[in-house]
Amino acid sequence: MHICQVVASWGNGGLEKHVIELSNALSIEHQVTVIVHPLMKDRFVAAVNVITVDFSQSRWSPRLYWQLLQIINELKPDIIHAQASKAALLVSRLRQWLPLTLKYVATLHNQKGTTSMFEGFDQVIAVSPGIAHLIKKAPVTAIYNGVIAPTPVDNGRQLLAQEFGFNAAKPILIAIGRLVDAKGFDILIPAVVRAGVQVLIVGEGERRTSLEAQIAETKATVVLAGFRQDAQRLLAAADGFVLSSRNEGFAYVFVEALLAQRPVVVTAIPMVQEFVPEQLIVPVEDVEALAERMQWAVSHLGEWQGIMRLAFERARQELTLDAMVHRTKKIYLDMFLSGTDEC
Repeated sequence: MHICQVVASWGNGGLEKHVIELSNALSIEHQVTVIVHPLMKDRFVAAVNVITVDFSQSRWSPRLYWQLLQIINELKPDIIHAQASKAALLVSRLRQWLPLTLKYVATLHNQKGTTSMFEGFDQVIAVSPGIAHLIKKAPVTAIYNGVIAPTPVDNGRQLLAQEFGFNAAKPILIAIGRLVDAKGFDILIPAVVRAGVQVLIVGEGERRTSLEAQIAETKATVVLAGFRQDAQRLLAAADGFVLSSRNEGFAYVFVEALLAQRPVVVTAIPMVQEFVPEQLIVPVEDVEALAERMQWAVSHLGEWQGIMRLAFERARQELTLDAMVHRTKKIYLDMFLSGTDEC
């Protein structure tokens, strides 16, 4: 099969990571082309055919539609897979000018106010059952984003303490994500103060200045590490992971934490309820509840780890890259064979 992935975003987030890892894995057995922003060009293995388009253009740009139409018609793929809402919108509007034999897949990565751009696709993939219900007018299958498990780190607490100035005698927690409102780091910081814990936040974004001011004002034991290529190593070295998000479709780093067997404290966003024991889930934007759970966790490390045992095992079975690729390939193959039968 010739599979064409279209992603209209760029950067270092979970969506981009998903497309890169899925495309690289698919290229082992199939012909894979990706249509991506130029900043994504060098992030795929050599077997993946990379075509760049300036996706910073408006989703209403006639030039953008013309470029995509020319590329797809020249490629003649068997399946086109639109990743997230902007790509889904672009592909859906082009469909009337594309070959009738082409099969269409789109992936819903986050909670959306509208999912109309996903209507009419032959198959929609939702990254968790918690958001699959948002798709009303297309066949939908929930497939968790799979990831490569972080490598365990020996003497992790000592290494983190040395690099970031934490107290090595106390547990070190980690949070990872873009510094934006959705991640709830402005809620995490006062919770850290009340809990008396120490937290490393890995990520960069538009809220950095305000978060730095909040840390200085509250004297929270929080270090902003900025963007790090070795975020997985830092995660594997920490004693536990904290997710303070206000909303998420699929928290990529949450999966990495489970596969690294790092115990978690998380807010009540979609997907986490499917894996995490209830006593480790707190309401969104509840400083007191988040502080109480973190305080309990760092003072009961053994029990915290024990409560998470079943979640770790389920993650090993369902949240790996191999599991995701296998289920995605099955969708492609079923669609491809049904198209062959019709011919």
